[in-house]
Amino acid sequence: MSKTLGDVLEIAEREQEIYEILKHCPYEVLKEFRVIRTHQGEFSLNQGTIYDSFYIVVSGYMGVYVMARNGRKYTFTVYKKGNFIGELEIMDHLPFICSVEAMSDVTLLELNRETFLKWMELDRSISNSIIRCLSREMYQFTKKATAESFYSLRHRICQYLISAPTKMEKITVNRKYLSELMAVTARSINRILKDLRDDGIIKIEKSFVIILDWQALKVEAEITNF
Repeated sequence: MSKTLGDVLEIAEREQEIYEILKHCPYEVLKEFRVIRTHQGEFSLNQGTIYDSFYIVVSGYMGVYVMARNGRKYTFTVYKKGNFIGELEIMDHLPFICSVEAMSDVTLLELNRETFLKWMELDRSISNSIIRCLSREMYQFTKKATAESFYSLRHRICQYLISAPTKMEKITVNRKYLSELMAVTARSINRILKDLRDDGIIKIEKSFVIILDWQALKVEAEITNF
């Protein structure tokens, strides 16, 4: 961890997304940022704990999940460069509603609560950024909740496969991650993949799924329960 203005300015100059967040930040706030550099699994914030810091993701990926009382892990989303952590809870000093964990090597900017609140008062642009961020998160949460309520697991898995970048024919499928993302058991994920394989839509090779029929997969992804 470092706390030098030079490190923060170097990050802002190098990363356009971070510059856009900090470009109107007052000097008295900017100099209070700390730079955190950590490795996969070494940094986490726990559900139910109150923290006195606000974070901005500079690089890497942070998994956001909830642990249910039955011990199951439900993944909500993955934070990446430019995402905020703690903006929902820090205003009223509330316990974190989700856990957050480094999924890769990660660089973060950390700011204490008192200075963050001062920043909100002095810089209208960060207030607008927080509002937009919360609106996006609420939109994505509502979209996910709707999908889980009204769409079949088969439909959701097909949607996941069809969203692969550039329509890659060979897709890495992490069944554990999928079960957490879709709040179902790994057995349910395997059952749907097997059904898609038996229908000739995909081929399964260990941790890979090979798309054999993109058109059929697209049709499956468009079917709804309405």
